Amino acid sequence: MQALLLAAGKSSRFFPFNAKHKCAISLLGDPIIVHTVRAVKRAGINDIVIVVSPHSDFQEILGNGKKYGVKINYVVQKEATGMGDAILSAASSLTSDFFLLNSYHVDFPELKEELDKKRGTNKNVVLLTKEQEDVSSYGVISFEGDNVTGLVEKPKKGMEPSKLVVKGVYFLPLDFIRELKKTKKHHDNLEIAIDKYAKEGKVKFVKTQRALVTLKYPWDLLTFKDFLLSKVTKSISKKASVSKDALITGNVVIEEGAVVSERATIKGPAYIGKNAYIGSNTLIRNGTVLEERGVIGGFIEVKNTIIFEGAKTHSGVLEDSIIGKNSRLGAGFTSANVRLDRKNITPNIFGEKIDSGFRDLGVIMGDSVMLGARVTTMPGVIIGNNVNIGPSTTVMENLDSDITFYTEFKKVIKKAKSAPIKK
Repeated sequence: MQALLLAAGKSSRFFPFNAKHKCAISLLGDPIIVHTVRAVKRAGINDIVIVVSPHSDFQEILGNGKKYGVKINYVVQKEATGMGDAILSAASSLTSDFFLLNSYHVDFPELKEELDKKRGTNKNVVLLTKEQEDVSSYGVISFEGDNVTGLVEKPKKGMEPSKLVVKGVYFLPLDFIRELKKTKKHHDNLEIAIDKYAKEGKVKFVKTQRALVTLKYPWDLLTFKDFLLSKVTKSISKKASVSKDALITGNVVIEEGAVVSERATIKGPAYIGKNAYIGSNTLIRNGTVLEERGVIGGFIEVKNTIIFEGAKTHSGVLEDSIIGKNSRLGAGFTSANVRLDRKNITPNIFGEKIDSGFRDLGVIMGDSVMLGARVTTMPGVIIGNNVNIGPSTTVMENLDSDITFYTEFKKVIKKAKSAPIKK
């Protein structure tokens, strides 16, 4: 049995973290692709094929897989032209029936278990599906019993065959590749081939009730890290320096070289990376991740936030946010994270308001962003890379990379105080 991981594509919707593939981003000390390879290994599969883009980092990150107890072959897809084309690109490396999944499916062991129950020993295609209200951007199945009778990609409103959408994890028999090869080249040729297979009675489906991980937009990193944190147990390195006056509760991982200062409070789950620093009188809670060499200064509350490598905070409030590598937050920073009307936060992506699904969402900040003192960001604001923001500035809109942004104070009043009243 093999696993085929899809790791090509440009991750354009992942701005400002799209300079490289999103699965090369490190969380809890390792690139996401490493977490996925380990998950595939735990699911009992040791033979992995990964479809990558030209100039991918994954060969350097993973090597031949020996370090992780697996064998990895790489296939270069020159241009991301759909899942079907990715499978065909890898055809010569596929020697058995295989599971197809995205390179961020760290929940694969649980999903494979569901698919295996349906698969049995047959040679059918098996699809993982989930019921949802809005199906307009997905492949949607029609079905009878547990048999798929058809698959429609992105159906028009009112023409949906059901509310069951395909969720990116498939079991595919090796014979299916022959059917895929016969399908006319098209971005949706995988769905077209599955639809034909379904009409021949060769496709089953599993309806999962699980909350599935996804990495479509940058804020998805927050729920993704929650899944990773759900798997950790309390672990404090003997090579970390933790003050006896610090309060640490729950499942907290503290790596070697990390420093936790006096009266700091860390409420797990949480992850503190190698050589990270946490200042005095700081509160860290609700699933915060501080990556290697990151700094959380004194007198700040940090909640449900990812702080990437080398980023530094000062005092203030940082909640439900993502802070890019080597960024610097000045004293008194505040990330507003809730709308006044308490509706879901709708970040602006390519000029379109996207429902994040979060009622609480702070700032998404790229790499090497420099903030002066007392900066405030509004809920769901996205800031690019290499941005300078002046002191006492409120950021109410997305900011592109490589700019300077500040409030210009037009008028300053300076005058002597009135003479005291004589009695």
